[in-house]
Amino acid sequence: MKKLTAWLVTLVVLVASIPVCFADVTTEKTKVELEELSAALEVPEGFYVFTPETDPSSGDWLLAGYDDSIEQLKKFEEDDSGNKKLVELVAEDKSFTIIISRKYSSDTREYYNLNDISDEEFQELVESNNFVDEENGITATAEAYEHSQIPFFRVDLEGKIDDSPIWETCYGTIFNGYSLSLDMYSSKELTEEQQDILREIVDSVHVNEFYEKPTQEQMMVQTVIMLAPIIIIILLIVVTIVIVRVRNKSKERKKSEIGDKLVAYRKEQAAKTQLPDYVQPKVLFDNTTFCSDMAIKRFCQFHFFHKNLLQNAVFIVLGVVSVIMAIFYDDSWIVRLILAALGAYMIVQPFMSLDKMTKAEIRIYKKGRTRDAHYTFREEDFRISGIQSPMLYPYFQILSAYEDKNYFYLYYTDERAYLVDKNGFTQGESAEFRKMLKEQLGKVCHWK
Repeated sequence: MKKLTAWLVTLVVLVASIPVCFADVTTEKTKVELEELSAALEVPEGFYVFTPETDPSSGDWLLAGYDDSIEQLKKFEEDDSGNKKLVELVAEDKSFTIIISRKYSSDTREYYNLNDISDEEFQELVESNNFVDEENGITATAEAYEHSQIPFFRVDLEGKIDDSPIWETCYGTIFNGYSLSLDMYSSKELTEEQQDILREIVDSVHVNEFYEKPTQEQMMVQTVIMLAPIIIIILLIVVTIVIVRVRNKSKERKKSEIGDKLVAYRKEQAAKTQLPDYVQPKVLFDNTTFCSDMAIKRFCQFHFFHKNLLQNAVFIVLGVVSVIMAIFYDDSWIVRLILAALGAYMIVQPFMSLDKMTKAEIRIYKKGRTRDAHYTFREEDFRISGIQSPMLYPYFQILSAYEDKNYFYLYYTDERAYLVDKNGFTQGESAEFRKMLKEQLGKVCHWK
């Protein structure tokens, strides 16, 4: 039993030591590429080096004092101000940390490259980093710093944050439209040796390539390219809406023509009934349909996801594409936010419209005297009673006809239809009725 216990203890120790065994710290100068900036720098020995690509299971996280590597990796994501941490260096003794970040903003785009600005402009930039926060007891002092490639400025900060003392030294510059900052901070006063280490890293910064500041025209082109995903999505939406409106106008014209024909037809039928030899046309089909809430919901679902499937599918697909673009788009968080909002709206819009239509239809039917629709179908026309006052309609008044498993839907507008229950026939059968409608309506019958 003692041997088993000793073996288990040894196993636990070995497992616990695995992260330490695989932990790594720089033992010599290490070159780190800042690919986003087309630049590089050298890290002296004695640092744990963390980047967005660092393995979350690396033992370095624990040795550097971080219990939650996943949470630390999230801090490498770009924030709302355009600032993004590229590299984090933690001293082997954890006495101080150096954060290397880049920022992309309207100010950095305006300066673009500190090599190209005047001495007066550079001095103004340096002095703008001098400040005193009396409330928190923070003092920041800035000065110029000479570098072999590009001017830097240095800011020394001392004070308290959340009642905790902090000492901080930051070196910064701007090139290719981005700012680069190397920020060392500690809860204890920084030693001269630590300051020398930071200066060594700053001096090692090498810009691989300097780009020319874009002209106003080029900036406009870049802005258009940056906004291209939004412009494309909006254009597709506009095209879809225009197509739908053109179709609706065509249907309105057809509806107006049918209205005129309907008035003429009723006058003709009224005149026929006054003739001495008039005989009532034979009833071919008789049907009673109970328009329940469930039947109305089924019709609305059919209307959106069968009759108007293409239109709603386009919206949903565009929405999904917009959300995917928002996830993978890197140039601007504002564009990502707009794309995500557009995508979410387009995905839910058909479902919101479905819900709105369903509630409106149910309210209309509830206001009627009854929920029963009684249909009498004759050779040339049909009559509806129950849900409305008895009214005669010729078959050309039906704009389109569809069916599902249980109902025929006879559309008399683009949005509204008569519901005919296939099991509600008291005279004739649904199969014969289906055939008769096809003969009467022709191509506007969309049977399966």
